Amino acid sequence: MEGRIRLALLGGDARQLPVARRLAEGYEVLVWGLDGLAKEASGVQVCADWRQAIKGADAILLPLPCSADGVRVFAPYSADAEGIRLDVLLGELKKDVLLLGGRLPEAMRRRAEERGVRWVDYLESEVLQLRNALPTAEGAIAIAMRELPVTLDGACVAVVGYGRIGSLLAQKLRALGAEVTVYARRAEQRALATLQGAKALPLTDGEGRSCLSALPRGLRVLFSTVPHPLFSESVLRDFPRECLLVDLASPPGGVDRAAAAALGIKTVWGSALPGRYAPESAGEILGQTLAELLCERIGRPSVPCGENGKGGE
Repeated sequence: MEGRIRLALLGGDARQLPVARRLAEGYEVLVWGLDGLAKEASGVQVCADWRQAIKGADAILLPLPCSADGVRVFAPYSADAEGIRLDVLLGELKKDVLLLGGRLPEAMRRRAEERGVRWVDYLESEVLQLRNALPTAEGAIAIAMRELPVTLDGACVAVVGYGRIGSLLAQKLRALGAEVTVYARRAEQRALATLQGAKALPLTDGEGRSCLSALPRGLRVLFSTVPHPLFSESVLRDFPRECLLVDLASPPGGVDRAAAAALGIKTVWGSALPGRYAPESAGEILGQTLAELLCERIGRPSVPCGENGKGGE
């Protein structure tokens, strides 16, 4: 493996396994923190000590999320109870290494910059977010199918927000035969939703007041994709009790879940759906995105990532 670009993958959930497989096609990959899983990935070197994994690495790949508590690397499969403290990890990194992670804490970013360590938060990649829209939309539909006593075919449903996830979700719901109403802020989003066969309504009125207090009659499920607190207690008071509320917004979400519970509204928070609903597909998406980022930031691998050299681009 002499001369190959060396990567250290630290921690992570089931998504990290397909990530490791994908990157091992073109890079030297060392893995820590996937105890019991990493043995399934051919072409990777499993390390019991994370310091061994990062020694001589050109890039350090942290998981999504980078940390669950803001203190240690997220490593639910690791048998090491102590884990890796983020501050200790940064203290071990050389200045010429590239640090990549998902949802990097602000304190970690500042510390990396102070030490001269280059960092990339790959969750901010527009390409990754576009690719993740598919497993998110499918996961949201799976939630509705599991929780509702009726079929989506013929059901009255609503989608709040018409961005990457909302637009794809609305199209898939229509394909299943649902009657879809879209709530969107911008006129062009509403126009596009209408052209694609949904009913479209504004999210707020001319004075900035929420339009979510007057929802369609017979509504069975509402999917909220907007990462803002749209569903406050005052809005939820008029929310139909027979309607399922699925919050797809990133943390902290867009629904006052305590108020919803007190009002008897059934709510499901679909945070981080790609990794929960389809970890293998989510891992392949992440691996593809990371391969592209690594090509841009530290150079192309000795062997192109992807089967027969076709997958990395």
